[in-house]
Amino acid sequence: MSNFPPEFIKRIESDAFYPSGLLKNLDTPAPTSVRLHPRRNFTFAESSAVAWNPDGVYLQQRPSFTYDPCFHAGCYYPQEAGSMYLLQVLKRLALPENPVVLDLSAAPGGKSTLIAGFLNQKGLLLANEINRSRAYILAENLTKWGYSNTFVCNHSPQELASIGPLFDVIVVDAPCSGEGMFRKDPAARDEWTPAAANNCVSRQAEILEAAWPLLKVNGYLIYSTCTFNPEENETLLQQSLIEEFEANPVELPHFEGLQADRKELGYYFFPGQTQSEGFYIAAFQKNTHTGKSAKKQKNKEKGKGKAASIQVYNEGELLKEIPLQSTIAHAYWSENEQLKASTHFAFELFKNLPKLNWLKTGVQVGQFFKKSWAPAYDMVYSLDLQWPLKTMDMELEQALQVLHGESQACDLEPGHYFATYNGQKFALLKQLGQRFNNLHPTEWRIRHLPKK
Repeated sequence: MSNFPPEFIKRIESDAFYPSGLLKNLDTPAPTSVRLHPRRNFTFAESSAVAWNPDGVYLQQRPSFTYDPCFHAGCYYPQEAGSMYLLQVLKRLALPENPVVLDLSAAPGGKSTLIAGFLNQKGLLLANEINRSRAYILAENLTKWGYSNTFVCNHSPQELASIGPLFDVIVVDAPCSGEGMFRKDPAARDEWTPAAANNCVSRQAEILEAAWPLLKVNGYLIYSTCTFNPEENETLLQQSLIEEFEANPVELPHFEGLQADRKELGYYFFPGQTQSEGFYIAAFQKNTHTGKSAKKQKNKEKGKGKAASIQVYNEGELLKEIPLQSTIAHAYWSENEQLKASTHFAFELFKNLPKLNWLKTGVQVGQFFKKSWAPAYDMVYSLDLQWPLKTMDMELEQALQVLHGESQACDLEPGHYFATYNGQKFALLKQLGQRFNNLHPTEWRIRHLPKK
């Protein structure tokens, strides 16, 4: 037996609920899976399908994502296959035409990019992350996914109380003891202890208590972890959501290999039974009568903050100044000489939200510079709102040099260009004289080039 914690081995071997080969399967290599962008024309030559997500594929071997310009272009997202089941959960819910969704602990962005693709410019996605540095990574990944109705903030769940019951769906990917990480990360085995798992239970309960008042009546809470511990999954959900908040569990679609939990609230994705590292998910609907949570929700609403002050540009005049091409209507506003845009529905919600620590608000369309507008970097990835620029096609070596932050000699007409690789936009350049300036953000650049 590999270096699993003795207490973990004892629990798995003494509980007949777990598959007999679980410990053995946790010692096998984890599958490599990615989720393709639903609206970018990209695929892998050698891959097999993830059963529960039409955009998910397994790869025969793990490529170097860092050195693939198509990864930087937002063509796909490396994601554990079990967590891609979130799409099936979202499809099962009875949602309005424009759902308002909160991804509460969203970094690095796997579930948020999936939700954004599911919404496809309908409604609004608010992706939140308590850790500031991880929140920046979340904002980068959502920017590269290209949807303009996505917003990123940086708060603890408790700090979001002033929003009130706004959301049709809240996704809680809870911090957990990480037993599903044992398959690919030996360090996770060393860090696991029963005490740490118990601390996770307390933290998860606090998160659920903070999240529940943010949910509309008849809205849905989706809960997931990457652990096999029932105390962090079905036992917690039974106590917190069903007994305390009188929530109704949502029946979820079954796929081969999925194992219902001990209380039949959700599903486990066990290695060996599914091509997954290890995952758990369940969903609940908030009733009209919310039990103990009703009083808490009323108190939260009293503390709702004032709406943010936003100056909205005159849309007609604006489109004369900037040559935008849009397949759907957008609203525009200014922030510190930056022109931002989002769908009208998302903008109307956003402008009435309380003041939050924003890291991403819709898409940035332009930057005011020397009495004129220049294209913003978000336009490299934007799906339905684009700045028509010429393209500069590149081979792999030159593309990686751009991603590394290098500027190069080039004989082209002055102006801005999209750098493309295999037909995919991945960077913004500005031609000046006999060379171009590399505008790729410093914090997004790859640190090293591959060895030749």
